[in-house]
Amino acid sequence: MSKISLVIITFNAENMLDKVLAQAKKLTKDIVVVDSFSTDKTEEIAKEFEVNFYKKEWVGYGSQKNYANKLALNNWILSIDADEVLSNELIDEIKALNLNDENLAFNIPFKNNYCGKLIKHGRWKNEHHVRLFNKKTVSWNTSQVHEGLNLSNIEIIDLKNPIFHFSMQSKEQHLAKAKKYAEMGASRMYKQGKKATFIKQYINPMFRFINDYIFSLGFLDGKLGFQLAYIISKETYWKYQKLDKLYKV
Repeated sequence: MSKISLVIITFNAENMLDKVLAQAKKLTKDIVVVDSFSTDKTEEIAKEFEVNFYKKEWVGYGSQKNYANKLALNNWILSIDADEVLSNELIDEIKALNLNDENLAFNIPFKNNYCGKLIKHGRWKNEHHVRLFNKKTVSWNTSQVHEGLNLSNIEIIDLKNPIFHFSMQSKEQHLAKAKKYAEMGASRMYKQGKKATFIKQYINPMFRFINDYIFSLGFLDGKLGFQLAYIISKETYWKYQKLDKLYKV
């Protein structure tokens, strides 16, 4: 039996969930899905795959994931999102790992599919994340947005094979997500006492676009490369714009 539990948090994830779970079942029988009361077919799809399905009111990314990890039968956790599909090669690589040291964690490369196209350049070219870890020694922080793992005194080992991330599938979906993340980021910075200076609000977005589109060769991905760099820069602008407004309320 696998030493690994696979954990997913969901909300209205019907678009990709069947593909995600079909691959997950190749790795482990212990799959935990914690759902924030979806209104689509997420629950129906999850139960078709006979996973351990739970519902919990949304409490933030990190807190939601920590809650889900506690429900897992195993200490080793592979944490993925509901639009991330394990490659067959990664499944085989993980199965071959020696998981006797709980002070290890594993860094996984990602290949990003954006609006139906594999992104080969720009910010997302060499994306990777630590997603396999032992819950006895590693947990998620509780940042409201862009949650990360607490990895103090943990040795990170790079894996070779990827997770395929089927990110935003339309410009409209990406813009909506960018606005949501901008609001969450502004709220977090406001609580930390950070201010929206002129440079941060106007220069930072411009620099981010130039870096992503020019210096990181995003232009080689054509129209979608421009769109991706543009919306990411807009998210930065919206974040500091919202932060500035919070101080004026």
